[in-house]
Formats: sequence, C-alpha cells, structure tokens
Amino acid sequence: MISKIWRRLRGTRHTPARVASAVAVGLFIGCLPLYGLHFVLCSLVCLPLGLDLVLAYLVANISNPLLAPFLVTLEIEVGSLLTSGRHAAFTLARARQTGFIGFVFEAAVGSVFVGGVLAALGSGVAYVLTARRATTSLTPLQDDDQQLAAIRRTLARYAPAARADRWSVTGKLHWDPLTKLLFGLPHQLGRVLDAGAGRGQFGLLLLDLGRCESLTGYDADQHKVAVAAAAARGAAHFEVRDLLEVPLADFDTVLLFDVLHYLPLAEQDQLLTLVANRLGSGRLLIREVDGVPSARSTFTRLGEWLASRLGVHRGRGRRHYRPVSELVRRLHELGFECELRGASEGTPFANVFVLATRARASLALSPSSAEATASAPCA
Repeated sequence: MISKIWRRLRGTRHTPARVASAVAVGLFIGCLPLYGLHFVLCSLVCLPLGLDLVLAYLVANISNPLLAPFLVTLEIEVGSLLTSGRHAAFTLARARQTGFIGFVFEAAVGSVFVGGVLAALGSGVAYVLTARRATTSLTPLQDDDQQLAAIRRTLARYAPAARADRWSVTGKLHWDPLTKLLFGLPHQLGRVLDAGAGRGQFGLLLLDLGRCESLTGYDADQHKVAVAAAAARGAAHFEVRDLLEVPLADFDTVLLFDVLHYLPLAEQDQLLTLVANRLGSGRLLIREVDGVPSARSTFTRLGEWLASRLGVHRGRGRRHYRPVSELVRRLHELGFECELRGASEGTPFANVFVLATRARASLALSPSSAEATASAPCA
C-alpha cells in the first residue's frame, strides 16, 4: 500500500517533458504568496496529470525562510512597475500611501509574472538535464541507429534556417510522440499530401525513410512554408494555401497533424470530405486533441491557447475541439475504418493518433456536395 501511494505521488513516467512540467508547476506555485497552501495547490495540479508531486513540492519550497524575503521584495517591485509604472519605494511614507492591501496586491501581481518567468527558465533547465541523462519512453528510438540517422539527416536539411525554426523542428523530431508513431507505421504511404504541414519536418522525415513516393505539403503560414520549402531542397513541394484549399491531384495518404481544431466543426467535416475525395482507397493519418473534458484535455487546450498568444501557432481565431469518438464516426460515414493509438506518451497532453484506411471508396462525395454534408448533423 505504501509503495503504491509513493508511486502515485512520484507520477506515472519521468520523461524530460514531465519532469520539466513538474518543475514548472512547483516554481510557479512556490512564487505565489499563498503560504500554507503550496502543497495543496501542487497536489491539485500534479495528481490529476500524473506529474511528480514530490519534485513539484520540493521546488515550490523556493519560498523558504532564506529566500522568501528576497522573493517577496522582487515580486512587490515587479508588481509596482506593472500596476503603477513606478518603483516600489520601501519607505514609511510610501507604506502609508500604499497601505497593507496595496502591497498585497502588488505582490500578487508580481508573483504571477516572476513565477511565470522562473517556471519557464527552471523547466527549460530541467528538460535539458533530464534529456541528457535519462532514457525515457519518448526516446527509445535513439537506440536504433537507423532511426537516429534519419532524424539527423532530416535535421540537417534545416541547418540554414533561423535558430527558432531549428529549435522547433529539433524538439518535434526528438521528443514529440508522433515521431515514434511514424517510425512504427508498417505501410508504404505512396503519394503523400501533408495538409497544414507547418515547417514540414514530419513529411520530410517520412520521405527520408523511403515511405513516400512523393511529398506535397501546404500551410497558411507563409514563413513556415518558406522554411519547409528551403529544407526540402527540391525533393518535395510546399506551398501557401488555406486548409480548405486542398490540391486537386490524387494522393495515397493525407497527413492531418494537429490542424483540425483550427477550423469550426462544419469546416472540419468539409475538409475531411474534400480529403476523402482525393484519396480513393488510400489512408488518412490524423493527430488531434480528444475534446472529452478531462485534466489532460484542459492542459492541452491551455497549451494551444498559450502557443497562439505567443504567435507560435496561427489560426483563424478560436480553437474548436471535438471528442475523438465524433471524429471517428464522421470518418466511418466517409467510408474509413479507423485504428486509434495514444499520441501523448510521456506528456500531459490528450492527443490521439487516428489511422483511417479507406474501406469503401464508393462513399466519396463530389466536391459540390462537400459543404452541404459538412453542415449536416452527425447521426
């Protein structure tokens, strides 16, 4: 019993992403001036997500008696600058002017900012250190020389790209669970269309592995398309298109990785119908957030919102999430047989990988009827 409780407190898996998340949670909560509640807050966040509560609470003790005076002073100073634009003058006159409530308010505002900065820095350091030392479920593919060589060759394509683009592609190929799933596909994919390709790293990885006869990708983000096209070096074609502007050519496989939720539900169905018409008897590979309410789903949505606010991901506006069961039902209506696989191994996210194979090509709809079908309610 004690060992089970201890394993529960230590979290489900100690991958770099999860260790970094626990450190971020601990640092952020530890900076909040809610003394006496830090353990409760850490528990409320870590236990539902399966993060290491022990590590998070240890890190939250940044507000120990030795460091707390300096931390609170910094938070009041930052809070004063953010709320009034003035430095916090710790004088008797200023104390009378501000009052106890004023200092508490400045400390509260400053703690959110200081906690966020320390959480970002601390989680980054924890991620790097853990990734170097730990062998995790996210990186067993690095034990395979051929797979690691394929990743290195794909990354070499991005050598001339800007540093931020290189870091993004490196992080995706080394630590995104999708990389492991793609290595495990038993299929030859033929002519591949990567819809919402972004920087194109997953399509180019499949091309390097010899899984594609040809690769075409498109995305609405002009900068990312330019990065992908430069990395392809003529081996694949990438262009700027809206998600619903599906190329007219026929394809054997279509990739829809983390793109459907950028569209309203009716347009998601419209895109799936358009794609089905390009596939015939081919297959559709989808990675999406499971919209069923849960702690993981909430965490994933929060990450998507933050990425959009920071300009990492660009979409039409709001995100639109649906339960994977509804997505599968729609794919069945279009004649696909679906196989579901987890796509969040080692992360706190709620992503699901759908391998949809066309079983009844005769159910494809004409482009003229796609929009009408997309707006029809699901049975």
